[in-house]
Amino acid sequence: MKLVVKIFQVCIVILILLGYQNGALAKAIAIPLATDSLIVLHFQTNDSLVYSREDFDNILSKHSEFIFEKTFDPTLSYHLQHDVEFNSEAGQDNYCMLYSYFLMQMNGVQKYATQRKKFFQLFSKINELFALIEQGGTYFGHQHKRLLAEVEYAIYLMPKDKSEFRKTYAINKQRQLYIQGLRQLVADETVNNKGIEPQRKLSQIKCLNKVIDDINQLITDNFSLKRAQYFQSNYYEYY
Repeated sequence: MKLVVKIFQVCIVILILLGYQNGALAKAIAIPLATDSLIVLHFQTNDSLVYSREDFDNILSKHSEFIFEKTFDPTLSYHLQHDVEFNSEAGQDNYCMLYSYFLMQMNGVQKYATQRKKFFQLFSKINELFALIEQGGTYFGHQHKRLLAEVEYAIYLMPKDKSEFRKTYAINKQRQLYIQGLRQLVADETVNNKGIEPQRKLSQIKCLNKVIDDINQLITDNFSLKRAQYFQSNYYEYY
């Protein structure tokens, strides 16, 4: 697969998304001003994937899971496929971004734009929190791209109207306990981290608690609370 790294080419590409029709894959039409057609996919993380028409068509032919006749969570979907092109850390990043792109076409790009933004912010803040606890690492950079797939999977699972909400009770106490757990984790990890100078530990805890404040504001109902808990337990386990 020839992934075009330099986006700024001589040609100008107009990408027209035709969406899903009768369960078919979303189609993309590239109208170039040069000899080669390019498919350019942009994402909320400010990342882009650029493919030749041939490479893009090859992806569609090899990955029937992107039709989403059966929708698995992103991690399971990734491990069920065997395409060597995605058999690396960067390859998994690209797979998750493609997963999010195709599922977004099925969910509705504009229809759930507000909810998509909220889940992206929520999962990004959780990733940021644990990156700060661990004082960085390549895992969190990869996860920033991969969480796009979890965002779109959350949109897929989300109740779409009031009649689908099974649990409508107040979540104030549950959210409070979840947030308290994060604050306690931050305090314990920081106090017991010998790599942080003693005089810096208080400011570190304050910094991390500001991120937790943002997480608290983004959890507004039972569904967002459960997805936050799922996302954390699935990707940021501590032993």
